[in-house]
Amino acid sequence: GCQKWICTMLTKTEFSLKLDEDLEDLRGIKGRCFSDEEYQKRWHKVTTNLEDTKLDSLIIYGAERAGSAIPWLTGWPVSAEALLIISLDSEAKLFVQYYNHTPQAKSTVYGASVSWGGPSTAQTMLNHLNQIKARKVGLIGKMSFEMMTSITEAGYLLTPLDGWYEKTRLIKTNAEIKCLKIGAYFSDLAVKSIYEKIEPNMTEHDLVSIAENSWLQLGGQAHIRYFISTNMDKPDGMVPRQNATSRAITKDDLIVMEISGAFRGYAGQVLRSMSMRAKPANWVTEFHEVADSALNSIASVLRSGCTMQEILDAASIIEESGLTTCDDLIHGFGGGYLPPILGSKSRPAGDIPDIKLQEGMAIVVQPNITDLTGMRGVQTGALFVISKEGALCLQKTPVGLLTAKSGFI
Repeated sequence: GCQKWICTMLTKTEFSLKLDEDLEDLRGIKGRCFSDEEYQKRWHKVTTNLEDTKLDSLIIYGAERAGSAIPWLTGWPVSAEALLIISLDSEAKLFVQYYNHTPQAKSTVYGASVSWGGPSTAQTMLNHLNQIKARKVGLIGKMSFEMMTSITEAGYLLTPLDGWYEKTRLIKTNAEIKCLKIGAYFSDLAVKSIYEKIEPNMTEHDLVSIAENSWLQLGGQAHIRYFISTNMDKPDGMVPRQNATSRAITKDDLIVMEISGAFRGYAGQVLRSMSMRAKPANWVTEFHEVADSALNSIASVLRSGCTMQEILDAASIIEESGLTTCDDLIHGFGGGYLPPILGSKSRPAGDIPDIKLQEGMAIVVQPNITDLTGMRGVQTGALFVISKEGALCLQKTPVGLLTAKSGFI
């Protein structure tokens, strides 16, 4: 289990990052990244659920590059707006915005015919529902109140299926795990690049640029790249910021980062803290020892059947050390910010989820060690895939507190 997670303080950091040959071939694929057979299994789950819930049709909606269900079923990543209508009695139809998005959508999409959404996607949707004689309609995706009202006012009975969809996405197939591995590789490349290139007087914006440039030419996408830079001797922040600032980095800084590079919507996730000087502040070393212990301890209990209480008990060193957390302790990943979402004992994320880990779940473990001042913190973590006996860590970035290459000069 956790032997590979025993942390040793490295004076020089060795990044050994390489994709296996089959993953390199997948990374370079031009068309859809899943086989027709993989898509057919997904469509079968959807149509079986419609039959089980006695619905005749399903609307899946996405807009502004958000909404994972449409790419999951069709291979089309939502651009401006996309609306998929699946019927048990008629051909599936994908309506996209804008008109100039239709050529690529037509050459990409699996399982549905593609049309422009017209001047009003809502009206086009209503016309199609009428044409296929829909009555009882399921809905997946975040749709505007106005659009939902237009459906119910037209006499259709709406049933939300977001909960069903979320549960369906918890267990990853082998093909999805391959995509997650490429996303993990991109995420690691970003940390390596920052470790090698970061220097005093850069800004957090430069870190965003370094991260994204590490994967862009390889076909990677930015899922998230959050950073905080803070002076270790006068710290003023405990967790990576969602929006980078123009603050100039100094040789006395601690950088804490949360990075998810993605391949075709499948992101890895690596969380690391990095000192800009060879000798970090004492509190950084102390906090990071707790973070490493918590990560090792949690990683050692991960397996199919693991309960949330086992994970909380494994992380008890946090509170025993008189410390706490800001970020969630663990969460599901791959197709969304998924269950189980678990906070620490001292900073719960709501009720303890009544869920056991299952083989094929993708889980981010990310202890973010802080104190009650709210002014200082470190974070470490990685993406794991749960197996029967344990868990496979997809991230290859060296563990432990990192020191920037420039910190040794």
